[in-house]
Amino acid sequence: MTEPTTTAAAAGTAAGYKLALLSLPVIASLIAFWLGIRFVPLRAGQAWNDLINRVMGCLASSFILGTIALVLLMQHKPDVFTAGAALARLATFPPEAGFFVITGCVFVLCSIPGPWIVAAVFLWLERRKDRDIGELAAEIRAGMGIPRLPASAVAAPEKASPADITTKT
Repeated sequence: MTEPTTTAAAAGTAAGYKLALLSLPVIASLIAFWLGIRFVPLRAGQAWNDLINRVMGCLASSFILGTIALVLLMQHKPDVFTAGAALARLATFPPEAGFFVITGCVFVLCSIPGPWIVAAVFLWLERRKDRDIGELAAEIRAGMGIPRLPASAVAAPEKASPADITTKT
């Protein structure tokens, strides 16, 4: 015969689920940030500015890529959100809490490439410090394979000859 579950055991189980549910996004964000600092150390002499740039890159990447990833996840894998709601119910939270945990984890994962993208843009700009905006645009166009149109092709449209005007009236 099985032993009935006590109130203390049920409360302990619910507390364990709550701890797992609430700590998952926090732990994921700490690991992501630690990996970023570990493999690309802060620049000596500019550590504070470098740290601010990385955090801002994380935030921008999180909200831009994270929104796209959430929409794709909702369309292609809606069961993930059902599982999050089930986990929230097990932790005696409202089911909406599971949605926010899944959303938080997606935003954390999407924040990881942010500092790398910001660093690449700043490095690209640093290497082209002495060029003006026209030269930078030409280099970007050439890199994308877009041919540059001559100025005469972009100039004013053709005017109709007087003979064409009289024959149409």
